[in-house]
Amino acid sequence: ARLWGPLLNRSPLAARIAVGSSAAARWSAMHRAGRSLATVQPNLRPEIDQHSDGASADVGHEALARSIRQFLDSTRQNPRAGLKPDELIVKCPECSPGKPRRQAYSAHLNTHTGDFVCTSCFAQGPWEKYRELAARRTFQNTIPRSRSTDPPAFSIDEATLAKLQHNLEAHEAMFEELTGHGAGQLRLSREALRKYGVGLGFVDASVPEIEDLELLVDGSDDAAPCLVFPRTTFRTNSFIEEVRGDGKAAAAAEESTAARGAQRQQPFCAVQIKLIGWRHSDLEMYYPVDEAHPGLFGFHLAATGDAYEVILTSRELDAVAAYQVTGIPAVSLPRGAYQLPLDSMRALERFERIYVWLDDDQQGTEAAQLIARKLGVDRCLVVRTRDGGHDGAKSALEALANGADLKGMLDSARPVQHDKVLSFAALRDAVRFEVTNPDLIRGVQSTDLPGWNACFKGLRPGELTILSGATGCGKTTVISQMSLDFCKSGVSTLWGSFEIPNVRLATRMLSQFARRDIASSPQDVDYWSRKFENLPLYFLKFHGSTKPDTVLETMRHAVYAYDVKHIVIDNLQFMMSMQGKGIDKYDAQDAAIATFRQFATEENVHITVVAHLRKDSYQSSSSSSGDADINSIFGSAKVTQEADNVVILQRYGNSQSKVRCFNVLKNRFDGTLGKIFISYSSETMGFKEIPAPRQRKSIKVLR
Repeated sequence: ARLWGPLLNRSPLAARIAVGSSAAARWSAMHRAGRSLATVQPNLRPEIDQHSDGASADVGHEALARSIRQFLDSTRQNPRAGLKPDELIVKCPECSPGKPRRQAYSAHLNTHTGDFVCTSCFAQGPWEKYRELAARRTFQNTIPRSRSTDPPAFSIDEATLAKLQHNLEAHEAMFEELTGHGAGQLRLSREALRKYGVGLGFVDASVPEIEDLELLVDGSDDAAPCLVFPRTTFRTNSFIEEVRGDGKAAAAAEESTAARGAQRQQPFCAVQIKLIGWRHSDLEMYYPVDEAHPGLFGFHLAATGDAYEVILTSRELDAVAAYQVTGIPAVSLPRGAYQLPLDSMRALERFERIYVWLDDDQQGTEAAQLIARKLGVDRCLVVRTRDGGHDGAKSALEALANGADLKGMLDSARPVQHDKVLSFAALRDAVRFEVTNPDLIRGVQSTDLPGWNACFKGLRPGELTILSGATGCGKTTVISQMSLDFCKSGVSTLWGSFEIPNVRLATRMLSQFARRDIASSPQDVDYWSRKFENLPLYFLKFHGSTKPDTVLETMRHAVYAYDVKHIVIDNLQFMMSMQGKGIDKYDAQDAAIATFRQFATEENVHITVVAHLRKDSYQSSSSSSGDADINSIFGSAKVTQEADNVVILQRYGNSQSKVRCFNVLKNRFDGTLGKIFISYSSETMGFKEIPAPRQRKSIKVLR
């Protein structure tokens, strides 16, 4: 379930908004061409180093470097070191106005070519374009009025990290569980844990975020022990030192303090720490909360020396286990179990071979193939710990604990097959897996509505679901609740609300997440917002009539950039309004459904489309005396023919009744049909499943 590994006007709810069509079209075109976003650099002017005269190239580089330094100094920026030696992280001239200072630094600037690309708004271009955009008044207003520059990049003090590491080794029970060789112990070595900087901290689970590192180190009476995993990056580079002024003067000033002098000798620093509860897997926290400065767990090992290969794992201890046995540097995915953000992709550019080592189950295998295609199938190998079976360890850490041969697993890693040409030999393992593991291919289970699992078995990628119902029956309410349910299980979700503004939708979803009307306790908004923003949830910035091609390009970008696995379109009629008259509007709707169907198959995502019923079906669908059928959905028959699943939400009882009924009319997975009864609760702002109401007898008995 882990596979599915700022609102408008910058609301505090950090449900990120997918970019508009122009940027999405550029990036999705790269995706279709099989190129990595991280490796694409705009080439709008001739490269200086292509000149035949080496001296001219040196002069050109020097002039460019001088121009960059002078401009960064004039705009009082304090650039950060990127995940590449020749890269700076600077303010984005397009999207930094209005952002907090820490989050304004999102543009990656190549110091050799001057090309930049923003991983937040995806603006890109040469150095001349950066200066042109930065000349706008909106960006100029962000420059500090005083002579002081922006504060330097945040990093965690090395003394604090050392104390956290000491805590781990001093905690006998936890350290024995990590390093012991007995039953239930993980067999990790002390040396490997030290190299990765794994530590132990103490967190009060009732507090939404960490505010004091001293409390993390020393703990309190109510604190829970947590494993601490530091994310590292380059501390600085030669270009930054020159930007900050006279290198000799700066060195002399820093050498005056012994601690800072020792710190200067370290080429890497920790910019964020991740905490996972020991024996409490649901406890997961970050410090700082935002990822203003990108880093990776294990980056300091992978970026050292001339290593040409690296291992990419889903969790931190898997990376420690893989490195301990193979000696190959290993890094872990920073967000969720199966999400690879664009910042992290840049750190993996220089490696010729990447071993993608995720959980060996249905969801992990699909995620590994997706990530391998993002990074480039020609340099990625997928590691299988079970080799297609259903027994044994599913991760590198479990394999190490079981005493398995991790080196043999790495040697048997295989590349991803071409996705357009297949033989049965390529399908045989997948077929065997489906036959021998029927429970594992059902998809992600719903925790709120177990009846949904009984009918549909779960939410599976590659399917198209049509949810219909009369106006006002609660379609948006129930699908927002279900999407949150799957999102909490790790399903990265993209919401396209064409009927309700994003702010209003997010407010409703926040109440559903808190399981109470958040408007009745506004003092708790910040608490639940911080928890809500950790969900892999994104919103399309569209409203009302929008061309399907525009929506499709943005969806393609979101799948590529954010590893989205569930897309909600609410609703089809609002998106297609005013795009055809008479018979033409049905043709336009059919074309939209066909593109969604093809997209779900090609991108291996689940798409849920909300559609209205025909007006002449409202009366029958709003009472218990008659049920709307599959032909009651607005549009032609193609809408339901293309769908894998068709569900109609109906009122049960009179117009004041809070009881609804899911009428499952089509299920292409296993054919199970039926009805699921739910009741709306105004306290939780959502639905809960109830037993089927007893039918009243319509026959009067005469004596």
